[in-house]
Amino acid sequence: MKETQSIRSLTEAVDYFDAVMSQHPERNGFDAYAAALAGKRRPYSGLVLNHLGVPGDTMEIEDDIKLPEVTTPKTPVGDLARDIINMLESLKMLNPVTPSFGLGQGSESMACSFGIPLLPEAQFAPAFHKTIDQLLAEPPPDTERSGLFPEMRERIELIKANLPPRFKISFPGLQGPFNIAHAIAGSEVFMTPYDDEKKWHALMERITTFWIDARQTLIRWIGEDRLSPTPYTWQPCITECSCNLISADFYKEFVLPHDQRLASVFGPMHIHPCSGPHIFYATIENLPVSATEAGYIAQTAAGAISVDDALAAINGRPILLFIGQELPENREYEFICHDFDRYRTNPRLTFGYTGMHWRMKDRPRIREMHRRLDDYWARMVKA
Repeated sequence: MKETQSIRSLTEAVDYFDAVMSQHPERNGFDAYAAALAGKRRPYSGLVLNHLGVPGDTMEIEDDIKLPEVTTPKTPVGDLARDIINMLESLKMLNPVTPSFGLGQGSESMACSFGIPLLPEAQFAPAFHKTIDQLLAEPPPDTERSGLFPEMRERIELIKANLPPRFKISFPGLQGPFNIAHAIAGSEVFMTPYDDEKKWHALMERITTFWIDARQTLIRWIGEDRLSPTPYTWQPCITECSCNLISADFYKEFVLPHDQRLASVFGPMHIHPCSGPHIFYATIENLPVSATEAGYIAQTAAGAISVDDALAAINGRPILLFIGQELPENREYEFICHDFDRYRTNPRLTFGYTGMHWRMKDRPRIREMHRRLDDYWARMVKA
């Protein structure tokens, strides 16, 4: 890695980032995702290995990579330099790096457009809910002016004015129509479809129209050359987290028509089923799906779709499967190698894992495992 004492300007940050990444082509997250989406063979796995972060786990472990201090002024441009160096944090765990700037304030960013502020002290959760009657009585949100959109536009313009096009811009958490409805209306979303179906679909139609306008507005502001070629941005993505609190029948009757409207506008969708098997099957059977997700997660609202079951449902179709799994203690290496072996017959796979039993103290052995897995992948793709 290039040695430097400190980063004093945005130009120095860009030069340092480029120099480091030129030494680590195997950690280019854009390349791994693009190859998997296209079904092309790739030389590097794009493997992500993480440990669980818990309060109080503050043990300081020396990392193999030490990033330079950033001493730029605390200005918008100076903060971009800090953001660029922070992008390299992934290298400390040998994970992929994606030179892409985020927008918004967490997964509930869209709630702000419906007049509901987010609480920083509660991980930017909505401060309150509105009734569906309130929401329908208000004007539809304007994606040019509502909520966080003016702030996001300023950030987009700042990035585009100060950085070369190889630094991309990611979407905020657009979520999906039902996720947004749950975020802004709370538990009312579970009964209103049965009590007043007309009112329910009026709300969902409004939210779906907003979702369409939001994606189109952001694409226009960001520009195709700056759009981050990563999941949740490059592909239109519906996240279905709150759908794990409803049945498959509820989803098909009251939510699916609005998801299908999104697909009719944007084409094949990336689906985040948030582990739920019933949502995985309901979406892959009823929507044009370009990418979806599966893997073992211990604590979920509605179970977890296994990789084996997901691949059986995909049944050879050109669908990218994001494998995201919690690792079994003391069998981590073998567990991941088993997933790597699936790549021999299916290149449309990506690999991400969390050791729920791992902590900061385990970082050295996690890195060593990552190196062993990189070697396994290299031998596999050459065989």
